[in-house]
Amino acid sequence: MRNTLLYFVLFFIISCQNKKGDIIEIYLTNHRIESYEGVPLRVAIKDSVILRQVLESWGEEIRIDTVNDKPIFMGHFQAEEKDLQKKPFIEDSEIIGLDFKNSRIHFKKSVTEKIYDSLPKWNKRKEFGKQFVLCHNGKIVIKGYLINSYSSKWSSTYLISYHALPDKNDVIKQVSFPINYGLNFEENKLKKHENLYGAFKNREILENKN
Repeated sequence: MRNTLLYFVLFFIISCQNKKGDIIEIYLTNHRIESYEGVPLRVAIKDSVILRQVLESWGEEIRIDTVNDKPIFMGHFQAEEKDLQKKPFIEDSEIIGLDFKNSRIHFKKSVTEKIYDSLPKWNKRKEFGKQFVLCHNGKIVIKGYLINSYSSKWSSTYLISYHALPDKNDVIKQVSFPINYGLNFEENKLKKHENLYGAFKNREILENKN
């Protein structure tokens, strides 16, 4: 009995220590950060008629890939601590883990509710996705966009695609959203991203074989 109690106490202490040193949080940026990819819309398009048409369709947010003559809706961007909201949008306790095999990030159900409670405010601005930064133990690991899964717009960086809000009477306790990098959907591709894998190696969700 004594040994069992001692084992339990040691296990609890170790678990707490691991938790303190393994904090994952997702912050939203406090302003829209311009991507460094391509060139600004007004620099790339000189024709005033075409420029007006593009602005009416997409607004100022896009940049232009002048090499391939394509719009960049959600490109890579730089972010520092000063660019982030003071409190995490998704807290450590709400992040369950990441299934690298199927490229899905698992959250508690409360995350979906947070997103949909925020949509009225987000939709007031004509933006392509909501910029986020994922931090591991206070260090920025990846930067990307939260986006509705029905969106047809593409990104060259990380995307977390949220879907419909579960019914309030639904008994589910967690949800999972696709997480991808650019247009590459190769299996286990994200596991090759060292910083991301390092953050989630203790929370990797393995595929259920049953």
